[in-house]
Amino acid sequence: MDRIGKAFLTCTRCTLVTLTALAGCGSEASSVSTNPGSALPANTQPASVAAPTANASAGAPAAPVATNVAAVAPAGAAPVAQPSAAVPPAAAAQPSAATAAQPPAAPAAGAKKLAMGECNLHTNYAGDEYCILPPPPDKGFQAHWGPSNYDKPEAQYVMQPGEEDVVNMTVTSTNTTEIKYYFRQYRMRPGSHHVIFTSNGRRLGGTQNLAKDNPENGEIPPENEGVGMPLAARSPINANMHFYNVGEKPILREIWVNFWYKDPATVKETAKEVFSMTGVTAAVAHSHVVVGASCPIMGNGRALSLYGHRHMNSVRFSIFHTTGGKKTLILEDYDPHDPAAFDFNSLIKNPMPDAAKKQAGAFSGILNLKQGDTLDFECEIINNTNKNFTGANEANDDEMCIMVGDSVGASVQPLCQALPARRITSN
Repeated sequence: MDRIGKAFLTCTRCTLVTLTALAGCGSEASSVSTNPGSALPANTQPASVAAPTANASAGAPAAPVATNVAAVAPAGAAPVAQPSAAVPPAAAAQPSAATAAQPPAAPAAGAKKLAMGECNLHTNYAGDEYCILPPPPDKGFQAHWGPSNYDKPEAQYVMQPGEEDVVNMTVTSTNTTEIKYYFRQYRMRPGSHHVIFTSNGRRLGGTQNLAKDNPENGEIPPENEGVGMPLAARSPINANMHFYNVGEKPILREIWVNFWYKDPATVKETAKEVFSMTGVTAAVAHSHVVVGASCPIMGNGRALSLYGHRHMNSVRFSIFHTTGGKKTLILEDYDPHDPAAFDFNSLIKNPMPDAAKKQAGAFSGILNLKQGDTLDFECEIINNTNKNFTGANEANDDEMCIMVGDSVGASVQPLCQALPARRITSN
């Protein structure tokens, strides 16, 4: 992983939940080895990749799967995550044998548009409606991190008011051969700031939205029918999750992410990550500044999706596309808590940004990128605290400014040229 990716994965509390460490944890991270029979740290729980029960068929409802039980591999062997049996709210999960997922003969079928409330959960915690069922085992897999018993959830999944932390888990995918994927469904309970998935130093996807499909609604436009992303057999999947509780009641740390397979025969182009960060040190105590960076484009292709990742002290995120000497605003967002992520394709009609109404918007259509173009991004930051911001992973007490997304053909360089900071006013 490049140094920018490593910087982003720096965490306040890094925990190891299988036998392999999460690549990219910063100097504050700690590593804990879990040998067979050893006790896990208090804030660590094994997590797993899920598949539905064996009798599930393509497009048919399956029972909800709680996947917090991971197998411990023999010494020298790669860990293999095990899904558990279905768990009613009042029952404890019992581990079951892992179901190996095979590449399908056809593209994923039966996926719903922004699926919600599929698990029929009834707990005392906010966000039951975000639970979604995993794909059928021949159509994809689910990564899930959460409690096994909702009546008595394990302490590591319960977050008290005012708490904030970053948790990392590593699981092993269930596919026994290399697969291709594109469509991803992200669901997180309230209090989740982000989830980021990586494998062998490559970003698999992520979101800052509580409910997000990529691409939007699972609708793949004609120009992207041949786009996919590879995942090798039994790949380690690392998840970086940031949680905070600003409410007055306890919340649950819990996420569900579905990866849907594509028919490998249809994949002609490989999507690439867009992940570029700029520094925020100009946002000193009691300042109002704009920071940004200019990122060169290598090769010819198109941007598939873009959004900005930042924290609660950023009041605006903007992206500009420069081509042929003309610089154009292509995306603007004003909500750091629930940032707008936009697709660029022949099916999506994005709204226009409206600064007066604080309405996010973006360019509509296919966003072509050419060699020599640039994507510039910037964050407007108001620092009303008594500390200088450093880019720490703290939702309320520090700040970040990152451009995230996917492209095909063209590459957006992660090592961008920082733009001069602009001071707007002093508070």
